[in-house]
Amino acid sequence: MERITARVMRTLHKCALPVIIAGAALLAAGCGKSFLELKNPQAIDFDHISDLESLTTASTGVYSLFKQANYYNRTFTLIPELMSDNSFISIKNSGRYLNEDRFTVTNGDSYVTGAWQLMNQVVANANLALAASRTINFSAADQPQANQIIGELYACRALAFFDMVRFFAQPYRFTADASHPGIPIYTEPANQIIYPARETVAKSYQQIIADLKQAETLLDNSKKNGRFTLAAAQALLAKVYLYQEDWVNAELYATKVIDNATYTLLTNQNYVAGWAAKFTAESILEIGNTSTSNSGSDGIGYFTEQTGYGDLLATKDLYDTYTATDVRRKLIVPGVRTGGEAQAYFIKKYPNGVGTKDDNPKVLRKAEVYLIRAEARAELALTDASHQAGALADLNTIVKRADPQAADVALSGQDLVDRVLLERRKELAFEGNRLFDLNRKRKDVVNIQSDAQTTYTYPHNRFIMPIPYDEINANPNMEQNPGWR
Repeated sequence: MERITARVMRTLHKCALPVIIAGAALLAAGCGKSFLELKNPQAIDFDHISDLESLTTASTGVYSLFKQANYYNRTFTLIPELMSDNSFISIKNSGRYLNEDRFTVTNGDSYVTGAWQLMNQVVANANLALAASRTINFSAADQPQANQIIGELYACRALAFFDMVRFFAQPYRFTADASHPGIPIYTEPANQIIYPARETVAKSYQQIIADLKQAETLLDNSKKNGRFTLAAAQALLAKVYLYQEDWVNAELYATKVIDNATYTLLTNQNYVAGWAAKFTAESILEIGNTSTSNSGSDGIGYFTEQTGYGDLLATKDLYDTYTATDVRRKLIVPGVRTGGEAQAYFIKKYPNGVGTKDDNPKVLRKAEVYLIRAEARAELALTDASHQAGALADLNTIVKRADPQAADVALSGQDLVDRVLLERRKELAFEGNRLFDLNRKRKDVVNIQSDAQTTYTYPHNRFIMPIPYDEINANPNMEQNPGWR
């Protein structure tokens, strides 16, 4: 398996990335079914996905890509926190993510390249499985479960596209009509090498929304640990609409999820312990690691825990945003990093990172959905004051859950919008949102390091990642982001 995958990867300089990577992912996903043991990535035999069982196995292979170290298990979760004001790399470190810490990422960065490859792998493998599903005649008994799996595949593809457009393209309103470069959009498997160009951000979002709307018609509402459900697709839609600044639909879809009784906020008393637990009542979608299937010492927990690498530290600036009675402050523990900072702030959101190494990164939580609706309502209230009370109610739900002694927030106008953004920083710290939030809200980025602090003024070319050199070199139709060679 390793020999074949390496041979496939060595052809990257000759062939466009998505198709080749699709083959590599299918070969390396490790699910043990025959459709994964394909001989040639340009000659996919769809007959290997021929029934509900093999389609389900294919979907498991797609999900397995999200939990790789260069996707949610570390890189994609870490970089938006590191390249902002939430965290930095200790002066005593293992040499990882130093360019991200210093805001000196290059187009050959291995972490960024790895993320690009994995996101494309998710898309390409979902395309293969979806195309195969259209050739299967499911029995009446199997059809409901088949619909669920097909809906999950659409949602997985949408999530990968959304992550890609956030990481590699400027926010939706960067241009008035979102006509700036987005991501390559390809929704069918190719029987030959393809060289996709980037679509506009507008078209990229159209595809993401179309996939999620399709998933919404297929998914059911029962809780499925580590997999998309109806609520997860709707929560992701709410977030997509938020990034698109479609406040009406962001509020609409957030309300669907908030009204869904399957998911509830953790109590103040259970909040801290919830980060060592899996699939809590608040978690709508999280990455399903296990003690035998995880990124090991390459996971984000090993990167934050002091008996592991312990390189990633929280900033004092973030720590000071919490009151002494805010339960979330317990997830940042002041201390001394031996051989490093005399005053350090240790991150405890991934407490299993050294022991079982199986922390589950949270992709969507109900707390975020409340903050999505709060932000949408606060933005709507700028022109229609009737939305203000709802925005305050949603915001205070999260503020008071974290700190029952906190005074009610009673702001209005732009001050209320900014207060929601602050609450997102406090609630979602270290979950992979901060840089994206600052960029889409047109804010300057304060990059805090152990011994330095630099403010980068919005707009900025380096608020997004470069298209990797391997892709630019392989694909003559691929356009690099401005400011990168």
